[in-house]
Amino acid sequence: DEFDISVHLTSLAFHPQAFTAQCAANLIGGMIGKEARERFQDTCFEQQENYMNAALGDARKSDVDAVFASIAENAGVFSNKLTKKIFLEKLHDWEAAVKPAYTEHKEALAYEVYGTPKHVIEEELLQETESAWNADAWARFLKKNGKL
Repeated sequence: DEFDISVHLTSLAFHPQAFTAQCAANLIGGMIGKEARERFQDTCFEQQENYMNAALGDARKSDVDAVFASIAENAGVFSNKLTKKIFLEKLHDWEAAVKPAYTEHKEALAYEVYGTPKHVIEEELLQETESAWNADAWARFLKKNGKL
């Protein structure tokens, strides 16, 4: 059997930089594509110490934006189509970044996803799952719960 797996981010209210990261992911995905968005997301997780509260404290919004621009640059997503300058100009644009991130956030809330990680299959929020599971662990879980 094959599964179509997708990742949907939701920003947590107690992480002040999370919504900016979600906006950046949506901007990159909308302008460049899914693969670039995934590279950015992976790089965000690898470099999360750069934007955690301890690293940024009471930073200005422009400082937070610069951190995510640097992460996008490290992820290799910038090109003629999306430059660092365009990224910074559009990061808080309603149509290009904020509205898609807000829509994605509302979708997560509709599934009762209030924290991470959470997994939804066939419109059902699965309980007691782990993001670190490999394919075998997922297969066991899915079989046990009648999804496979």
